[in-house]
Amino acid sequence: MNEDKILEQINLCVDCKQCLDVCDTYLITENMLQSPNGRLKIAGKVFTEEEISEEERHGIYTCTLCSLCNNECTQGISISDIIHASKIKLSNTSMGPYEIHNKISRGIMEKDNSVNGNPEERLDWLPERYRNIEKFEDSDSDNLLFLGCMSSYKVKKSASSAYQILKKAEYDFKILSDEPCCGEYLYSAGKLGEAIDYFKRTYEIFKNNGIKTILVTCAGCLYAFNNVYPKYIDNYDIKVKHVIQVISDLIKKDRIKLRKIDKDLTYHDACRMGRKIHGMDIYEEPRTIMSKIGLKVHELGNNKVKSPCCGAGSGIRGVDKDLCIDIGSNILNELDTDEIISSCPLCVFNFRYVNYKNQLNKEIRYITEYILEAME
Repeated sequence: MNEDKILEQINLCVDCKQCLDVCDTYLITENMLQSPNGRLKIAGKVFTEEEISEEERHGIYTCTLCSLCNNECTQGISISDIIHASKIKLSNTSMGPYEIHNKISRGIMEKDNSVNGNPEERLDWLPERYRNIEKFEDSDSDNLLFLGCMSSYKVKKSASSAYQILKKAEYDFKILSDEPCCGEYLYSAGKLGEAIDYFKRTYEIFKNNGIKTILVTCAGCLYAFNNVYPKYIDNYDIKVKHVIQVISDLIKKDRIKLRKIDKDLTYHDACRMGRKIHGMDIYEEPRTIMSKIGLKVHELGNNKVKSPCCGAGSGIRGVDKDLCIDIGSNILNELDTDEIISSCPLCVFNFRYVNYKNQLNKEIRYITEYILEAME
């Protein structure tokens, strides 16, 4: 979207403020600078070269880019896209990314991950029995299981369970011992130049390893490879699937058989499992799988396309940790079950953090943990 189009879209706003009812940050702060309507006004200043205040900068960088406001807007304004474009516009100014954004970005460039993990420990999630028995890159498979930074370092059971499920189902795939980051953090932070360079480097790694299909465990990686890479890489030709889609297909083909588990839990739809993934709504597959396992799935009041953000989207954890906790708390406090599961490791990570900080005594798990348990 060019700047003229952005200003045209901003001018469509009629101040109906309907977007306020769905904005996770505004519902917590009741601060118009942290609402879709207020952020559009800030964006208008950014794209007409007006100075913005520190409070307005904070408003832009505390948007989770969850896109709920896009769905609610009566004028069809792509609000979250305009907020993201504002980050790009501000990126080389004094009102650009915070130091935490720069620190994490340097970590991605230097260590190929967004969580300051030791690259030599990237495969520590791999179950002991699978270590040192194969050269991952030497596999002839063109299917890559891409675990991502959160699964590899912070929510390791999401990586190990997904890997073991595919192994048990004798699915043809490989992993990379020197797997890079997807780079989505760079993009969300508005560091477009760095992001594009990193995308191209990552894509080259995939091509050099003969990759034709990427299977991801992380909704952020799904968004990056499915939505963002094709915008900036000429002739992008790699298919992208969430591992849940692959597991769903394997179940339909009777290559995965599941026993029953009697448990009540709540399922949370990540923003990037449907609402932000154009043409790829991954809502029914996880629910169908959970039903086959026998899990009694409770729904949040707002779910699927209306599901709230976990609170950690677009890197706001580093900018306003309290806001991040408050957004996540709203979800956990709504639960009528003792457990919540998700298909996004970032959501799992944030919910666990919120649970710990607020001593809510909830159990938070990644969906493939249950699938693996049901296979055993």
